[in-house]
Amino acid sequence: MPIYEVPSEEECYLYAILQDESGLDQAEFAYTDETSDDGVFRAWPFQWPWWRNATSHQIDQASRSCGKSLSIRFRAFAFPFLHPGEEMLITAPESVHLDAVTDNIETLFLNNTLAKAMIAEGRGGIKHRPFMINFAHGGRIIGRIPQRDGSGVKGTHPIWLEMDEASDYPEPGWTELYETLKQQEGAKKDMARWRAHGVTRGIGGTFDEKCKADSGWTVHRLPAMFRPTWDEEERAAKIKQYGHYDNVDYRRNILGLPGDQNSPIFVLYRLMECVDVDHGSEYNVDEYVLTEIEEAELRDAAIEELMDVPASHIRNYKRFWIGMDVGWTQAPSAIVVFAETANKKKGTQLKLLARFVLKQIATEDQVRAIMHLVDLYRPVAFAMDSTGAGFPLLQNVQEKVREHPELKRNLDRIKGYNFSEKIVADFDENIEIDEDDPEGWKEAAIKRNVLEWSTDVLRGLVDSGKLVLPFDKDLLGEFQGQTWTYSKSAVDSYGRKRVYSAGAFHSLDASRMAALAFQQHAIEEFISKNDDWEPPTMNFL
Repeated sequence: MPIYEVPSEEECYLYAILQDESGLDQAEFAYTDETSDDGVFRAWPFQWPWWRNATSHQIDQASRSCGKSLSIRFRAFAFPFLHPGEEMLITAPESVHLDAVTDNIETLFLNNTLAKAMIAEGRGGIKHRPFMINFAHGGRIIGRIPQRDGSGVKGTHPIWLEMDEASDYPEPGWTELYETLKQQEGAKKDMARWRAHGVTRGIGGTFDEKCKADSGWTVHRLPAMFRPTWDEEERAAKIKQYGHYDNVDYRRNILGLPGDQNSPIFVLYRLMECVDVDHGSEYNVDEYVLTEIEEAELRDAAIEELMDVPASHIRNYKRFWIGMDVGWTQAPSAIVVFAETANKKKGTQLKLLARFVLKQIATEDQVRAIMHLVDLYRPVAFAMDSTGAGFPLLQNVQEKVREHPELKRNLDRIKGYNFSEKIVADFDENIEIDEDDPEGWKEAAIKRNVLEWSTDVLRGLVDSGKLVLPFDKDLLGEFQGQTWTYSKSAVDSYGRKRVYSAGAFHSLDASRMAALAFQQHAIEEFISKNDDWEPPTMNFL
């Protein structure tokens, strides 16, 4: 049986220092700060309460360069002294993010005698791809990237979880992480820690949800001016660098406020100017309707009964525009209903009154849903995506409406747009159209791709303030979530072609359809009149 000596006063002090889970005491005791004149690390005032917060779930809605990555490094330093035999997981969206953190952690352990003594001997002490530090007492620090489906973090069971660049973390990764954190019973029940660090992007996504006051997470909001080095000179330099203090990237990187770097479609603050942010307003509470219908619900009720809307829609508005994105199995169908409203300053606006999400609904029921909305609202246009799976549904709807005794007069209002086709978007003012020639307009016609044109139209409505939206976080998340890249295999007239990112943007696509129908109405009426053109009566003398 081993015999332990009573520790000396110095050893007691050393033990106390090593028990600080924030790593601050360890850093001041054993870490050499090359940026300091005397080599001693000193935390900034705001970092003490931030790093020493002991709640189990924390999220940083922070600016750049306030110490997020440094806090991960020092907690990794403290971990082996606090939790023998346990795991600490460090994760980030991509390897380029993860390597920036784990490389610094490895350097810290190898360049410090106290920390290096904790590493297991031999070649298995530190491993790469994936990153891992094994300790002599059986504990380890692991680095993982989630992959697109979240599978990269499976199989780990950390008691500490550090999540860097959490605002860019894929949604499936968040889902898998919920089950990895070791919520232990007994003596270590309250020792589990999950800290997510990021610079917020904007509305929507799990990171934004965790930043909310009622999320159950402790939220640290840390702007750049917390730094002791921040002064008026740096502030002026940053404003000059970003162009304006209200620039979206200045707000995101310096103030730690939501930005929209990921979305090239909408500017966040202009989008939010279209949103009624008063959660208790009559529009958000009573007028706007969000209905999600599952296939199982149709066993007990007809789909028309589930698509209930307030009578005020028909009573208060006269002209409606409806858009639909079609889905069948994994992807739902989304239908949005806009009404025209008059604004003295901005003119005609489109106000979103209803959003329907149909999940795994059969063709027959989707047809009935469309016919129900057409019968209820009598829209100027019901525009739907006829690309791929949408085309047979469009044909089915048109056939049913053609046979309906009351709705058949609305047949020409049901329109299908293929996202890959080109349609007439405008006319060249420099080309004179011969009104006596039924095809004279074709020479002046300017054609655009439906996807790009509908996106531009919707963005134009947002930028001009002619769109009115409710505070629907899922919808706003779709508006902010989609991105595009340039294709290398296909080109447009400028030698390039945009490829929009895949994902759950069904309500956004439905809104594109409604906006496109609104924009194209006058042009389509003009073309229709010319198609029906008859030559003038000839008078022979």
